Amino acid sequence: MEERCLVGDGQRRALACLWQCLGRVSEFSFTASNGPGSATDWHGHGRGQVVAETAASQLLFEESAHFTHSDGRRVKMQNRYRWTLLQDSLKLEHLRRAVPVLLFELAPVTAHGFRQVTPHHCGRDTYTAELLLHRPDIELIWQIQGPHKNERLHYHYW
Repeated sequence: MEERCLVGDGQRRALACLWQCLGRVSEFSFTASNGPGSATDWHGHGRGQVVAETAASQLLFEESAHFTHSDGRRVKMQNRYRWTLLQDSLKLEHLRRAVPVLLFELAPVTAHGFRQVTPHHCGRDTYTAELLLHRPDIELIWQIQGPHKNERLHYHYW
């Protein structure tokens, strides 16, 4: 990742480029892994489809996939996410329940790299994220750390 700081127009260009790429997403894959100290069994990979709907400065992702656990079990999964374009960042929310859950606000740190503005806290767990724009592909990496969690979710969107 390029390590120069972006200000002003550079940030807007990075956001505009990412927003354009997000609007074209139709597929995704991800790998879930857990590290030392994790009490969860979230380990495997998935691949699926994304149906994206645009509404003004928001983009809804309806994700459907099959997750294959490391022991071979296959599970059907679905997620709904809402991306919102803000002036200097992008907001990502999970629409799993009636009330949207803010996951991250991602701001550009380079021409192709974004990082969470502040970590997301859920109980005693802390979520962080980094997004890399590889045009047209997008890579989103989540880390979840807590007393019983040490997970990494590595998404690729295209």
